[in-house]
Amino acid sequence: MDSTNNQKKHIFFRRVSTAGQDIITQEAADLPFREKLSNDEILIINEIATSANKKAINERPEMQKLISMVKDEKVHSIYAFDRSRLFRDFYEGMEFNELRTKYNVQVIYTSVGNGSMPASDDVFVEGLLSMFSDIEGKNIARRSREARLRYPAKKFGYQKQKETKRFLHDSSKKEIVQQFYDALKEIHSLNDLYKVTKEYRKKFKKTDEQLISMATDPFYAGYDLEKGTNKLQHVTPYISIEDFLQLQRTKGEIFKAFLERKRSLKGQNVYSPYCGYCRVPLIYKIEEESNSAYYSCAAKLHPKVTLPVSDLTNIIRGVLNKVIQNFDAEKLIQHSMKCYRTIKNHLETEMYIIDQNLNEIMEELVLGSAAYSADWKKDPMYKRKQLIKQEYHNCLEQIKDNQKALQNNKAVIKVIEESLIKQNKMNPSLLCDMLINGMWIYGDNIQIDVFYFDYLEEMEKEIILEGEDTA
Repeated sequence: MDSTNNQKKHIFFRRVSTAGQDIITQEAADLPFREKLSNDEILIINEIATSANKKAINERPEMQKLISMVKDEKVHSIYAFDRSRLFRDFYEGMEFNELRTKYNVQVIYTSVGNGSMPASDDVFVEGLLSMFSDIEGKNIARRSREARLRYPAKKFGYQKQKETKRFLHDSSKKEIVQQFYDALKEIHSLNDLYKVTKEYRKKFKKTDEQLISMATDPFYAGYDLEKGTNKLQHVTPYISIEDFLQLQRTKGEIFKAFLERKRSLKGQNVYSPYCGYCRVPLIYKIEEESNSAYYSCAAKLHPKVTLPVSDLTNIIRGVLNKVIQNFDAEKLIQHSMKCYRTIKNHLETEMYIIDQNLNEIMEELVLGSAAYSADWKKDPMYKRKQLIKQEYHNCLEQIKDNQKALQNNKAVIKVIEESLIKQNKMNPSLLCDMLINGMWIYGDNIQIDVFYFDYLEEMEKEIILEGEDTA
C-alpha cells in the first residue's frame, strides 16, 4: 500500500470573498463526502477573503497550490460547493477544466442547487456552465461597485450615520476639504496642481493619486454620474454639481496629465544601481514638478551619491554601445568555421568507411556467388548496401545543411548587430539586464560590471563619457 506522502489526495476546496463571510455552508455540503474517506486521504484548502472576480490565478496562492498538486499528480478528486468557488472567470475555468481532464482528476460539486451539475468532459457543456458562472460573477462585481459608489463603507471628510445611512460632513475635516476644492478651482497648470497636491498630501495623509481621485469623485457633489445624473439624497455635498462639472471641464486635462506624468516617472525605475560606498541598493525618488527622477543613497557617512535617471540611462547606453562595438563577429565566424571543419572531417571519415563497405558487398555479390540468382535484390548483403547508400546520401545532405548554416551566419551576425544597436536606442534597460552584471555609483564615477562572453573583445577598463554622451 502507498505511503501517505505518495497517496493521491481528495481535495476539499472552499472559498469566501471577504473576511466577514463564513464557510459553514460549504463545510456542511462537503461533510457527507468527507465521512466516506479517512483523514489521510483528505486535504482541506480554505481560501479566505479572496475574490475570484478581482484576483487572477497568479494572485491566489491557495489556487496555485491546488494547480501545482494537480500537475504533480497528487490529486484524486476535487470537491467544491459549485463552480464559482473555484473560478469566476470563464477562461480560467476552461483552462482548469482542461488541466484536470489531462491529469484525470474528478471534480465533484457538493451544492444541492444548479451549481452541483457534475463536471463534464464535454468542452461545450462545461464552457456553457462556466460562462454562466462568469456572468454571475460580473453581475456581482457590478452590483458591489454600484453599492460602493452610492454607499461606501467610509469616505474621507464624512461621518456615516448607521441608522439613516446618511453621509454628513466630518466636523474635524469639513473646513480643510472645502479649502481643497477651492484650491483646485484656482489651478491653471501642472505646476499649480503640484503645489496643491504637495500641501494637501500632508494635510490629508493621502497619496497624489488619492487626491486626484477625490477631485474627480462626484460623490463629494452628492451625485452618482456613472449612468446619467443621479442625485444622492443621503449625501451632504462639499461642492455643487455645477461647480464640480465645471471643474472637470476646465481642469480635467490637467488631472489626466498629472497622473500620466506620475505613471511615466514610476515606469522609469527599471535599473538596480548600488551605492559604491556602502554597497546597498540606491533609493529611487521622483521630482514631479521638474518631471524627473533620480537614484540616491540616504547614508551620510560617505560622499553624497545622487544620479538622475536620465544621466544613468545615457551612461548605460554609452557603455552598451561600447559592448556592441567590441562584439567580435569575426571570432564567431571563425568558431563556426572550426565547428564546420570538425563535422566535415567526421563525415568524410564515415563516407570513406561506407565506400569500403560498398566495395566489399559488391565483390561478395558478384564474385563470391557460384551462380547468378534472379532474386539477388533480396540478398541481405544487397539490402545492407542499399541502407549504406542511404546513409551516404544523408551524410551529403548534412554537409550541405552545414554549408548553408555557415553562409547564413554572416547575415545573422549583421542582423544581431543591427538589432542590438536599435534596441540600445529604444530600450537600453532590456540590454542592461542581458549584458550588465551590476552598477555601483560613487560621488564622481560609476563602476559598471559587464558580463563576459566568448565573442566580446577586450574592452578598456575605464570609459570616459562626456559632452553629448551624457547629455
